[in-house]
Amino acid sequence: MKNNVLFFKQIFFFTLSLFAINRLVFLLPALKQAQEKFHFPIVILFLLFFVLSSLILFLVKKVSEKSFDNTGMVFMIATFVKTGIVYFIIKPILNLPNHQIEKTNCLIVFMCFLAIETIITIGILNKKQ
Repeated sequence: MKNNVLFFKQIFFFTLSLFAINRLVFLLPALKQAQEKFHFPIVILFLLFFVLSSLILFLVKKVSEKSFDNTGMVFMIATFVKTGIVYFIIKPILNLPNHQIEKTNCLIVFMCFLAIETIITIGILNKKQ
């Protein structure tokens, strides 16, 4: 249980740090105006990615405890499913003209969360060797 709390603290503090950096970037005047036209508020975007990443990492952790040999495959499948879910959620902004900043922001946030998921999963896989 203590290990799971530490695990979620890592994800939470990563999310909080990334959110703070994102908010600071959007304090720039040109980006602040663009942010006001966003289809999805930044808070909602981060909440979506935090929940999905937490679910993936929780699933990977549980699978590694029960059947370590399937951990990598579960991570890949869960990431694939997450990508599909995110695509269908952000699909409305993909077809909007003049929303390049929002599209770029979504991609950067997606890649940052994917990177932290991958790093934590690598840590889980390396502990069993």
